[in-house]
Amino acid sequence: MNVSITPAEDDTLITNLFQYYLYDMSEYTGFQPDASGSFAVDNSVTGLQDYWQEPNHFPYLIRVDEELAGFALVRQFPKGSGQYDMGQFFVMRKFKRQGVGSRAFQQCVARHPGPWQTRVLPDNTGALAFWKKTIGEVCGNNLQIKSEPYRNRDMLFIRYVVPVGASSAGL
Repeated sequence: MNVSITPAEDDTLITNLFQYYLYDMSEYTGFQPDASGSFAVDNSVTGLQDYWQEPNHFPYLIRVDEELAGFALVRQFPKGSGQYDMGQFFVMRKFKRQGVGSRAFQQCVARHPGPWQTRVLPDNTGALAFWKKTIGEVCGNNLQIKSEPYRNRDMLFIRYVVPVGASSAGL
């Protein structure tokens, strides 16, 4: 199985996948479908358009053997900090528990070495376990987890450093 990330040239595919991400997250966030039954992507809430309009925002598509499998939205955050942030990360259900997320993450951080943070909702224990394991594989468990507010919600911030010169093959 070949896992790859490629820059998303426009927002079409990620916007289409984003409603599935919102649906998956509704278990923890309470998001509800709109009157048409969709999980509409509201840019004023998601900031999704920023990934194509702002500097230091990097939208990636995740593929497995050329099949669309998800997305990773990387940005420098807070602005001007030089710290990378995994804004959103989504792997479609059919690809979960196959190492796809770990390999896609490794490729993301190899492209952007330096200080990083990943945010997790405290109740999302599956995501927390995934991130602790996956980040630990990259940085040797040299990570810090701290609860902090983010957009009027408590989040767990996982902070870590990816060494310069790290390659996804060597991670």
